[in-house]
Amino acid sequence: MSKQKRLPNGMPINSIKNVYINELERHSNQLIGEIKLFLVEQIPSDVTKATVEVFPDEYGDGYISIGLYLDSPNGAKHVAFAEYVNDLPLIDVQSYEEEFSIPDLVVDYVKQWFSECWWKACGWDYNISVELYGHEGFGNGNSIKLTRNC
Repeated sequence: MSKQKRLPNGMPINSIKNVYINELERHSNQLIGEIKLFLVEQIPSDVTKATVEVFPDEYGDGYISIGLYLDSPNGAKHVAFAEYVNDLPLIDVQSYEEEFSIPDLVVDYVKQWFSECWWKACGWDYNISVELYGHEGFGNGNSIKLTRNC
């Protein structure tokens, strides 16, 4: 039997947000540590920028996927973050389709959480430009500049 939470249908959007933010924040210290390890790694000199993408949990299965891509003329290098976050509450995505998009909301919550963890890990001063997006337009469509070099 799974211990993963299941959110009831008809929850107000603010309640959904509170649940997801609280669930993500349980993993903040681990993500901050993971980001700190990344920030001290040597990056190739031909890398001038990076993008971070949050991939949607389109089916409400409780998973998130965050990938950082170091852009280089020799190809992009991928770094995965927060692969251990696989226990977010289950939610019936279809029951909310008329009101709002659960995948878009979750992408925005994850973007907010990741950016706060990035800054707490002292990523603002990272030596290349790093921007955070929702994959293929998921979320509100806005990017978040994670470094002062953007």
